[in-house]
Amino acid sequence: MKSFSQPPFPDIQEIKTVGFAMAHSHDLISSHLLNGTYTYVSPSCFSLLGYTQTELAGRLLQEFCHPLDLENLKNFFISPLQGSLSFRFKRKEGDYIWMESSASKSFDEVEIILISRDITRRVIKEEKILAHQRRDRLFLKHSKDTMGIVTKGGIWTYINDRGKKLLGGTSFEEIIGSSLYDYSDAYVHDKLKKHLDSTKCTDFEMNIIRKDKEIRKAEVQLIPTIFNNPNVFLIMIRDITQHKKTEEQLEVAEKLSVIGQMAAGIAHEIRNPLTAIKGFTQLQKESNDEYAEIILDELSRIESIVSDLLVMAKPQEESNFTRTNLVLLLKGIITFINPQAILSNVVIDFEPSNPIYIDCEPDKIKQVFLNVIQNAIESMKKGGIIKLILTQENDKAVIEIIDQGIGIPEDRISKLGEPFYSTKEKGTGLGLMICQKIIKNHGGSMEFNSKIDEGTTVKITLPASEEN
Repeated sequence: MKSFSQPPFPDIQEIKTVGFAMAHSHDLISSHLLNGTYTYVSPSCFSLLGYTQTELAGRLLQEFCHPLDLENLKNFFISPLQGSLSFRFKRKEGDYIWMESSASKSFDEVEIILISRDITRRVIKEEKILAHQRRDRLFLKHSKDTMGIVTKGGIWTYINDRGKKLLGGTSFEEIIGSSLYDYSDAYVHDKLKKHLDSTKCTDFEMNIIRKDKEIRKAEVQLIPTIFNNPNVFLIMIRDITQHKKTEEQLEVAEKLSVIGQMAAGIAHEIRNPLTAIKGFTQLQKESNDEYAEIILDELSRIESIVSDLLVMAKPQEESNFTRTNLVLLLKGIITFINPQAILSNVVIDFEPSNPIYIDCEPDKIKQVFLNVIQNAIESMKKGGIIKLILTQENDKAVIEIIDQGIGIPEDRISKLGEPFYSTKEKGTGLGLMICQKIIKNHGGSMEFNSKIDEGTTVKITLPASEEN
């Protein structure tokens, strides 16, 4: 008869060792029938749960489970797979603790052995971390400023909706993975790298170049932080474009105020002696002085200049607007300035359109066009063609003066018309400022568009007469 080998039974010493370990274990060791009934629980149940072994014997584990975790516990017991489960256990005092239990079936598969430990502190800590992360995400997402995360290399790993709008992106994926350097001028890259290499909080201003190439002025703050990766920065960007424009406008307004007060004072002081000189000159004219006529003409010119100074001082309260044919006005200006253009090897090209009328002070408008054409001629050192184009767009008369001169750098165009700012070596900037003031007083506008070595276009828009 064939015999079968039997598994060896544990000796008494092994049983004592296991019993001692279970009795003194900090973890809770328990055995349960397949329906969850306690058949054994280690003595640590009292310090951990507040129950004695006798109080738990024969009771269902499900009785002590939090209602929200009960379904998971039931599924855990009926599952054929061994594993682990986290659930909340109600202690005798009434509070709950988080338990993490690892399970294995007995040899005869009629019981389940659980080894459980208290993980309440760990769960609370994890929940706090998650709560902070949710709060931070919410703060980043809904901030009115651009907020995001960039690496030490300047790579965007996160950006909020405000940032997507600032950078001109169509989606977050379009920006994530791109570099902060992609949105800045090359000449500031060295400075930007120094800020990114720093281990301290830094604040600085820079121009942001959007994806559509529009430039926005920004105030940037970099804060070293920990966000999945220790070498990252929390970046905050505030768009200060409008703020800077307001500051510049206030600065210009302050200059204009000073210039206006100065102009009014100068005009007043000049007019007094002019009146006397003009009176005595007229007396000389009656005596047939051959130079008196010339002196009177020049005095009239000085009076005109003084009147121009008053334009800067304040708007003209009483303007003698007359209905004027722009075509005839421009022809007259060209006839007047053509000799100077010929000497500079410049041709003024103007193809008259149908008559376009405006309500204006003709002398003032002439002054504007003479100034602009004079500047165009002076910018064309090698000669060339100045084109004058006159069109009507709805209720606006549009005049474009296009030259082939040396052009104006882009960063200087925005400053044209400011007092004491000029592209000419000995210019004061007052001439163009007066022109802009005259056009503004007529309800119009002046725009400049220029390219270096290609030329400049000055676009002047004025309200067209309703009787055109």
